Amino acid sequence: MPDARYSGTDNLEMMKEAVNYNRWLVQLVRDRARKKNRLLDFGAGVGTLALELARDGYRVECVEPDADQREILSAAGLPAHADLTSIEDESIDFAYTFNVLEHIDDDRGALRTVERLLRPGGQLLLAVPSNPREWRWDDDFYGHFRRYTVADMTQKLTQAGFEARAFWDFTFPWFWLMRRMYTRVKTAPPAAADKDASTKASATVNAWDVPLLSKLLDRTAILWYPLHRLQFRLFRNATRRGHEFFVLARKPA
Repeated sequence: MPDARYSGTDNLEMMKEAVNYNRWLVQLVRDRARKKNRLLDFGAGVGTLALELARDGYRVECVEPDADQREILSAAGLPAHADLTSIEDESIDFAYTFNVLEHIDDDRGALRTVERLLRPGGQLLLAVPSNPREWRWDDDFYGHFRRYTVADMTQKLTQAGFEARAFWDFTFPWFWLMRRMYTRVKTAPPAAADKDASTKASATVNAWDVPLLSKLLDRTAILWYPLHRLQFRLFRNATRRGHEFFVLARKPA
């Protein structure tokens, strides 16, 4: 089993407040997974997405290394595992993991393990920070090991046994511009002692420490309806320009 130590996904506390963003992530899964499928939420945190999907009738298995967050998942009635090794091989139909892979040193090993858990024909949906030239102080703050390109992600997926089916950006130009401005204007906060400590801190501390602004940007109808949808429609292929992309991969049948 690869070293997959991390403690929740980026901006865990903010994620609970990112109402429209969370709805969009859930819809991405709904559009690709059937309700009879067994789903894997790798890096489930406190179950922000898994709970919503479970209410819709999906069978969701959660992997979350942080013991406190795992207790929250279990109390909510979600199957919660400390790592991937406790899940049976070829027992998962659809896996998703958002803002997790960049925290894992041996990301190739993690992908190989997820591939082993998927049934033939199973799919993997993931989101990762993209484009190494977009590295800023918030990458250090969150304990990232890397940013990805389409080429290196395709290679890693292929080596793990996947077929890369689609890539799309959801940050360019509006969110990309906001991050560029923010990381230029704001002074970088003190970095943690190591990447594990940075990752653990990122579960509760947000580099964008302007809670009111974060809520306003997410919940303002002008941003999401129709601005976000327009951006996604026009610039979803801008994977070389934005700072985060989604990937859909498939395990051959």
